Amino acid sequence: MARVTLMDVARHCDVSRATVSLVVRDSPLVADSTRERVKEGMRELGYVYNRAAASLRNQKSGVIGVVLTQINNPYFAEFAAGLQDVLGEQGIVPLLGVSNEDREQQARVVRSLVERGAEGIVLIPAHGTTAADLPPLLETPLVLMARKLPGVAADYVGAVNEAGAAAAAEHLYQHGCRRVAFLGGFEDSSARKERAGGVRKFLASKGLDLTAELAPECTPLRSDAYRAALALLRDVHIDGVVCFSDVVAFGVLDALADLGRPVGSAVRVIGFDDVHEAGHNRPSLSSVAVPARETGRRAAEIVLQRAQGLAVDPIYEELPTRLEARETCGCPRPAQAT
Repeated sequence: MARVTLMDVARHCDVSRATVSLVVRDSPLVADSTRERVKEGMRELGYVYNRAAASLRNQKSGVIGVVLTQINNPYFAEFAAGLQDVLGEQGIVPLLGVSNEDREQQARVVRSLVERGAEGIVLIPAHGTTAADLPPLLETPLVLMARKLPGVAADYVGAVNEAGAAAAAEHLYQHGCRRVAFLGGFEDSSARKERAGGVRKFLASKGLDLTAELAPECTPLRSDAYRAALALLRDVHIDGVVCFSDVVAFGVLDALADLGRPVGSAVRVIGFDDVHEAGHNRPSLSSVAVPARETGRRAAEIVLQRAQGLAVDPIYEELPTRLEARETCGCPRPAQAT
């Protein structure tokens, strides 16, 4: 069966092709009665808008590239949902790629997006990424999320990591913790540096120290965090742990369970990100809440501004965090989390 065209709809509704085109583009220049008659004609004929052809005519792809480091991390899934919220409203298709923390794979994905005419790219950089690892972007706008890249001229949206981590350390201190550790994240990650720095800064204000032994790195995976936590917690004097992420915190809780050390009393634990599972875990996980979905929305808004040539000055935004205190730090389980 031949594809229904704009001209077919125009003949069916006894209007011009230009009028049908205006209805497709949701133009306010068409009277409401005519608009409804044309839309009804489209439904009767089974007309489907050919967005690809329109993009070719406009020399725009209608695509924004999104490159994540992991697809199974619930924190990054919230980022992606926020991006979809905004891009979907604008009729833009997000084209998703995953680097799996591999810089070479990341470069291939980014290059492929540029070659396919992506109007902008939102990127969470893979571990160890430098400016030299990114292929030429031509004039493709680039927005970084969650991790910063020194020397890369790009917009950035993330969280106020240092203040959030300092608030976590202060909360543990108020619970009586005097030997606080920080666990997880890649050593060269901007997010880890800021979060560990927040813990270190607060402890220093109380005459305490976060030594290298008390701040081991590990990949942000639950299994790796479990192994790192077993080694860390051999020091029985540790009474509080701020974790790089909630995924890392779950690994710490696994290790404490195997060591038979009560969570929330013998050792108090606070994660970072406040993923959905944090409040529903048993025990419920205390966490520094990061507005991941809102971060995704802002990244989408910024990359669209760039693609449309509306933004001029570099955009750098850090969204505020808040501490959600629950059972793993010794606070009561919130009623709404049951």
